[in-house]
Amino acid sequence: MTVFLLDYLPTLSAFPATISPVAMTGIAGLSAATLSTLLGGRRAILLAQAAAASLFLLHFLLMGARTGMLMCGLGLIQMALSVQRQPSRMLGLLYGLTVPAALAVAALSWQGPMSALSATGFLLATLGRWQTAVGRMRVFFIMATVVGAGHNLLAGSVFGLVSDAMGLSGHCVSLWRAGLIRRRSPAAHGLSEASA
Repeated sequence: MTVFLLDYLPTLSAFPATISPVAMTGIAGLSAATLSTLLGGRRAILLAQAAAASLFLLHFLLMGARTGMLMCGLGLIQMALSVQRQPSRMLGLLYGLTVPAALAVAALSWQGPMSALSATGFLLATLGRWQTAVGRMRVFFIMATVVGAGHNLLAGSVFGLVSDAMGLSGHCVSLWRAGLIRRRSPAAHGLSEASA
Protein backbone atom coordinates (compact mmCIF):
# COMPACT_ATOMS: atom_id res chain seq x y z
CA MET A 1 0.00 0.00 0.00
CA THR A 2 2.78 2.48 0.89
CA VAL A 3 4.47 2.01 -2.48
CA PHE A 4 1.13 2.66 -4.19
CA LEU A 5 0.52 5.78 -2.11
CA LEU A 6 3.96 7.14 -2.96
CA ASP A 7 3.59 6.46 -6.71
CA TYR A 8 1.77 9.75 -7.19
CA LEU A 9 4.13 12.01 -5.26
CA PRO A 10 6.21 14.45 -7.34
CA THR A 11 9.53 13.15 -8.59
CA LEU A 12 12.11 15.65 -7.40
CA SER A 13 15.20 13.69 -8.42
CA ALA A 14 14.72 14.49 -12.10
CA PHE A 15 15.64 17.90 -13.43
CA PRO A 16 13.43 19.73 -13.97
CA ALA A 17 11.17 18.27 -11.31
CA THR A 18 8.08 16.66 -12.81
CA ILE A 19 4.70 16.80 -11.16
CA SER A 20 2.00 14.51 -12.49
CA PRO A 21 -1.56 15.74 -13.04
CA VAL A 22 -2.64 13.43 -10.17
CA ALA A 23 -0.18 15.19 -7.86
CA MET A 24 -1.09 18.68 -9.11
CA THR A 25 -4.82 18.20 -8.58
CA GLY A 26 -4.16 16.53 -5.22
CA ILE A 27 -1.96 19.37 -3.96
CA ALA A 28 -4.43 22.03 -5.14
CA GLY A 29 -7.40 20.13 -3.65
CA LEU A 30 -5.53 19.71 -0.38
CA SER A 31 -4.83 23.44 -0.24
CA ALA A 32 -8.45 24.44 -0.89
CA ALA A 33 -9.81 21.85 1.57
CA THR A 34 -7.45 23.03 4.31
CA LEU A 35 -8.42 26.65 3.67
CA SER A 36 -12.10 25.75 4.07
CA THR A 37 -11.51 24.52 7.63
CA LEU A 38 -9.98 27.83 8.70
CA LEU A 39 -12.69 30.14 7.36
CA GLY A 40 -15.35 31.45 9.71
CA GLY A 41 -18.45 32.03 7.60
CA ARG A 42 -20.75 29.31 6.29
CA ARG A 43 -20.80 30.68 2.73
CA ALA A 44 -17.00 31.05 2.58
CA ILE A 45 -16.56 27.50 3.91
CA LEU A 46 -18.91 26.10 1.27
CA LEU A 47 -17.24 28.02 -1.57
CA ALA A 48 -13.76 26.83 -0.55
CA GLN A 49 -15.12 23.28 -0.26
CA ALA A 50 -16.59 23.58 -3.76
CA ALA A 51 -13.15 24.50 -5.11
CA ALA A 52 -11.64 21.52 -3.25
CA ALA A 53 -14.36 19.17 -4.52
CA SER A 54 -13.73 20.28 -8.12
CA LEU A 55 -10.03 19.56 -7.77
CA PHE A 56 -10.52 16.23 -6.02
CA LEU A 57 -13.06 15.25 -8.67
CA LEU A 58 -10.24 15.57 -11.24
CA HIS A 59 -7.79 13.88 -8.86
CA PHE A 60 -10.02 10.82 -8.38
CA LEU A 61 -10.85 10.74 -12.11
CA LEU A 62 -7.15 10.53 -12.94
CA MET A 63 -6.67 7.81 -10.30
CA GLY A 64 -9.64 5.74 -11.49
CA ALA A 65 -11.52 6.06 -8.17
CA ARG A 66 -14.94 6.32 -9.80
CA THR A 67 -17.14 6.44 -6.72
CA GLY A 68 -15.08 9.19 -5.07
CA MET A 69 -15.11 11.19 -8.31
CA LEU A 70 -18.89 10.96 -8.69
CA MET A 71 -19.46 11.79 -5.01
CA CYS A 72 -17.36 14.93 -5.47
CA GLY A 73 -19.62 15.86 -8.40
CA LEU A 74 -22.75 15.38 -6.31
CA GLY A 75 -21.12 17.37 -3.51
CA LEU A 76 -20.60 20.24 -5.96
CA ILE A 77 -24.31 20.19 -6.77
CA GLN A 78 -25.11 20.28 -3.04
CA MET A 79 -22.77 23.18 -2.42
CA ALA A 80 -24.23 25.16 -5.31
CA LEU A 81 -27.69 24.66 -3.80
CA SER A 82 -26.84 25.14 -0.12
CA VAL A 83 -24.71 28.27 -0.58
CA GLN A 84 -27.94 30.18 -1.25
CA ARG A 85 -28.94 32.33 1.69
CA GLN A 86 -32.62 31.33 1.64
CA PRO A 87 -32.99 28.19 -0.50
CA SER A 88 -36.45 27.70 -2.00
CA ARG A 89 -38.45 24.52 -1.57
CA MET A 90 -37.43 23.49 -5.08
CA LEU A 91 -33.74 23.87 -4.21
CA GLY A 92 -34.35 21.91 -1.00
CA LEU A 93 -35.97 19.14 -3.02
CA LEU A 94 -33.07 19.07 -5.48
CA TYR A 95 -30.66 18.97 -2.54
CA GLY A 96 -32.57 16.03 -1.05
CA LEU A 97 -32.49 14.18 -4.39
CA THR A 98 -28.70 14.09 -4.25
CA VAL A 99 -28.97 11.50 -1.45
CA PRO A 100 -30.67 8.76 -3.52
CA ALA A 101 -28.40 9.78 -6.40
CA ALA A 102 -25.36 9.17 -4.17
CA LEU A 103 -26.69 5.77 -3.13
CA ALA A 104 -27.27 4.91 -6.82
CA VAL A 105 -23.75 6.07 -7.70
CA ALA A 106 -22.29 3.88 -4.96
CA ALA A 107 -24.29 0.87 -6.18
CA LEU A 108 -23.52 1.40 -9.88
CA SER A 109 -19.82 2.11 -9.41
CA TRP A 110 -19.42 -0.44 -6.63
CA GLN A 111 -15.82 -1.01 -5.62
CA GLY A 112 -16.50 -2.75 -2.29
CA PRO A 113 -15.61 -1.01 0.96
CA MET A 114 -14.18 1.97 -0.94
CA SER A 115 -17.64 2.74 -2.35
CA ALA A 116 -19.37 2.14 0.98
CA LEU A 117 -17.02 4.53 2.79
CA SER A 118 -17.39 7.15 0.08
CA ALA A 119 -21.19 6.99 0.25
CA THR A 120 -21.24 7.15 4.06
CA GLY A 121 -18.87 10.13 4.08
CA PHE A 122 -21.07 11.81 1.48
CA LEU A 123 -24.19 11.31 3.59
CA LEU A 124 -22.51 12.81 6.67
CA ALA A 125 -21.23 15.77 4.64
CA THR A 126 -24.78 16.18 3.25
CA LEU A 127 -26.07 16.63 6.79
CA GLY A 128 -23.25 19.09 7.49
CA ARG A 129 -23.90 21.26 4.43
CA TRP A 130 -27.55 21.57 5.37
CA GLN A 131 -26.78 22.99 8.83
CA THR A 132 -27.19 26.72 9.31
CA ALA A 133 -24.93 26.88 12.39
CA VAL A 134 -21.23 26.67 11.55
CA GLY A 135 -20.42 24.70 14.73
CA ARG A 136 -22.88 21.91 13.90
CA MET A 137 -21.68 21.98 10.29
CA ARG A 138 -18.11 21.37 11.45
CA VAL A 139 -19.11 18.43 13.68
CA PHE A 140 -20.72 16.64 10.73
CA PHE A 141 -17.70 17.48 8.55
CA ILE A 142 -15.40 15.91 11.15
CA MET A 143 -17.44 12.69 11.07
CA ALA A 144 -17.49 12.73 7.26
CA THR A 145 -13.74 13.28 7.15
CA VAL A 146 -13.01 10.31 9.41
CA VAL A 147 -15.10 8.04 7.18
CA GLY A 148 -13.70 9.60 4.00
CA ALA A 149 -10.18 8.84 5.19
CA GLY A 150 -11.01 5.16 4.84
CA HIS A 151 -11.94 5.72 1.19
CA ASN A 152 -8.77 7.70 0.54
CA LEU A 153 -6.64 5.00 2.13
CA LEU A 154 -8.20 2.29 -0.04
CA ALA A 155 -8.04 4.52 -3.14
CA GLY A 156 -4.35 5.17 -2.49
CA SER A 157 -4.72 8.96 -2.41
CA VAL A 158 -1.91 10.35 -0.30
CA PHE A 159 -3.25 13.85 -0.96
CA GLY A 160 -6.72 12.83 0.18
CA LEU A 161 -5.26 11.39 3.40
CA VAL A 162 -3.20 14.52 4.08
CA SER A 163 -6.30 16.60 3.34
CA ASP A 164 -8.23 14.49 5.84
CA ALA A 165 -5.58 15.02 8.52
CA MET A 166 -5.46 18.76 7.84
CA GLY A 167 -9.26 18.95 7.73
CA LEU A 168 -9.65 17.23 11.09
CA SER A 169 -7.05 19.53 12.61
CA GLY A 170 -8.55 22.65 11.06
CA HIS A 171 -12.12 21.89 12.08
CA CYS A 172 -11.09 21.00 15.64
CA VAL A 173 -9.00 24.18 15.97
CA SER A 174 -11.88 26.25 14.59
CA LEU A 175 -14.34 24.64 17.03
CA TRP A 176 -11.90 25.29 19.89
CA ARG A 177 -11.42 28.93 18.84
CA ALA A 178 -15.18 29.37 18.74
CA GLY A 179 -15.39 28.07 22.31
CA LEU A 180 -17.24 24.89 21.40
CA ILE A 181 -14.41 22.63 22.57
CA ARG A 182 -13.03 23.72 25.92
CA ARG A 183 -11.63 21.85 28.87
CA ARG A 184 -13.89 22.17 31.84
CA SER A 185 -12.35 24.15 34.65
CA PRO A 186 -11.78 22.39 38.01
CA ALA A 187 -14.37 24.71 39.63
CA ALA A 188 -17.02 23.71 37.07
CA HIS A 189 -16.08 20.06 37.56
CA GLY A 190 -16.50 20.44 41.34
CA LEU A 191 -19.90 22.10 40.90
CA SER A 192 -21.17 19.28 38.70
CA GLU A 193 -20.03 16.69 41.28
CA ALA A 194 -21.68 18.65 44.11
CA SER A 195 -25.00 18.78 42.27
CA ALA A 196 -24.91 15.04 41.53
